[in-house]
Amino acid sequence: MADDVTHLLEVIASAVESRGLQRLVLSQPTQRNDSTARRINIRPVILQKRFVFQWTRQIGVQVFHENHTPSATLEALRKSIGHNYRHVHLTVQDAQWSARFSKKGKCRLTRENHVADTPPTNQPETSDHNRKRQYLIPEDRPVPFLVQTGIMTEAGQVRAKYFHKFRQINRYVEFIADVVDRLPQDDVIHVVDFGCGKSYLTFATHYYLTEIAQRQVSIIGLDRRSDVVQTCSGIVESLQLGGVHFLEGDIAQFTPDNHVHLAISLHACDTSTDDMLAQAVQWHTDVILAVPCCQHELNAAMQTGQIPLLCQYGILQERFCSMTTDAIRASILEQLGYQTQVLEFIDMEHTAKNLLLRAVRRPSSEKATQTTKATMEMKRFCDVFQVPPLHLERTLQEAGFPLSPQHAESE
Repeated sequence: MADDVTHLLEVIASAVESRGLQRLVLSQPTQRNDSTARRINIRPVILQKRFVFQWTRQIGVQVFHENHTPSATLEALRKSIGHNYRHVHLTVQDAQWSARFSKKGKCRLTRENHVADTPPTNQPETSDHNRKRQYLIPEDRPVPFLVQTGIMTEAGQVRAKYFHKFRQINRYVEFIADVVDRLPQDDVIHVVDFGCGKSYLTFATHYYLTEIAQRQVSIIGLDRRSDVVQTCSGIVESLQLGGVHFLEGDIAQFTPDNHVHLAISLHACDTSTDDMLAQAVQWHTDVILAVPCCQHELNAAMQTGQIPLLCQYGILQERFCSMTTDAIRASILEQLGYQTQVLEFIDMEHTAKNLLLRAVRRPSSEKATQTTKATMEMKRFCDVFQVPPLHLERTLQEAGFPLSPQHAESE
């Protein structure tokens, strides 16, 4: 509605001019090509005693930063909102605003109150790089699933001993936020969480997609342990959450009823990560998020003295095998049509298993070139370091996926 558009622009103008804007995110571009940022993050900073708004764009795997004055920022936003980008998420001192534009230009604007994270606007110097971090899932008001799981008090305060878990959850949500535009806009988003465990990330995914991104979801949390499934199902019932179900079962045996748009797995041990990736690939999943753990397969397969300098030191061989396993996993996903990134998940001080694989299915027109390049690079690497076919490669080859044939023949 035109009134919603006018109201949105007025809120943004007031926030920009009063320096009350804490964060603004543009997403869902109207046109998609190699030079278009799928998402733009805007935040206030102080640079050389000058108040500006920093624009952060990610194009492919590259990140670009630009700094603009308040007036230039406001002018650019007026030209972009509803024209170049259909989704707007705005955080000001007392509220969060979300606007979604349909393909016909109709706008739906919603507002949610929240407690301010920053001091009054007469102290703009606190908006520099050292200011309090803004989390997608807030730390200053009760979030039902965090209260229910004990991470947060009923008053909305994060318990000190769980703050690292709170940061981990928010970091994970950021990874989803970066690719949320690749998930269905108006239909139900189907999600499967393999080895969901206590399901912090399952509930975080549900909260972000439903409460922040304003999407419809159907999430299945899968775990082998019946007690875990029972506990998580109890939380769903207690919070009366819609679209979340927990099932007892094995990764390799699970068959979804619908196309899976997002597959996630946190710390699936050793080749369980490979089973998850293989299943997600076979389902042609749109987005895959996996945090690998305990990569023992290659270490056990290495022959004594295979790489002399490394094999003299057990810890170096172990780390080499872990990195190699994840590099091969990323390469295989690239070969099978995914744009893949290996990203830092959480600080090393909290866990050594801090890498996340994020794979987004490429459009068909982009697949051929990337597949050939990834295949050649993987073959050269495996030839140099005498790496045999690992579990993921073997599983997918058995399923009929053509992977690195030169590598397979050389074994």
